Amino acid sequence: MTTFASALFPVSGLSHNEINSIEVAMTKTLTSVLRQNVIVRIDEQLEIVVFAAENGEPRRIVIDSLNKKLRRHLLHQIEREIEQGRILNEARILKELRGSTIKGEISNIADDGSLFVTLQIADCYRKLILGGTCPVRFQPNHERGRYTIGSEKVFCITSVVPVTSNNSAKVRILLSRTSRELPSLLLQELSQIDGIKCLKRIPGGFSNLVTPLRIPKDIINTVGKALEEHINVSILAKYGN
Repeated sequence: MTTFASALFPVSGLSHNEINSIEVAMTKTLTSVLRQNVIVRIDEQLEIVVFAAENGEPRRIVIDSLNKKLRRHLLHQIEREIEQGRILNEARILKELRGSTIKGEISNIADDGSLFVTLQIADCYRKLILGGTCPVRFQPNHERGRYTIGSEKVFCITSVVPVTSNNSAKVRILLSRTSRELPSLLLQELSQIDGIKCLKRIPGGFSNLVTPLRIPKDIINTVGKALEEHINVSILAKYGN
């Protein structure tokens, strides 16, 4: 069986965030258990320094000198800290996407009609496979009850927040098919034309938009098909808010 020390070290394969999470978890846990100030540093190797309460000399301890129960507790706290750090990092990445569009696959439908959607989001280094939720109130009336598992839809990301419950953390992504901005965002994405605004939208009915430049008809039709509504676009060189 792999020992605690060999399972985590050497640290060459760990990211900076993971190393920081290990230092934080071990420092907090050992300080609480030993009831003395503890500093944990990880460079090329693990260093644990314990400071006596009454001006005593600091002493170094090795991880294998701790009893098995404490080592298991440390490992649990480290895994928990790393997971929470990962969730917070993903939330920071995804917050930049708030107010943008994303295509997702419906993976489940709750009894109340809420949609659970599988999303694939690429950051600088890897692809994140995450889950989003589209409550019934953010679904157009004409689509409710017609969704099927495995179908793909385009959504607007309205909210991204890290949520902690039952000692676990996850990113909560709230999606909408009724957002007024969804038609303009899709048109901008496909046409690469900035400054498109949606003046009025009745989801499943129509959307009235204005644009500073002409948008090709096939793009307008593509957006209308994706949203299952009429897309009315007017060209204005200048328009107010």
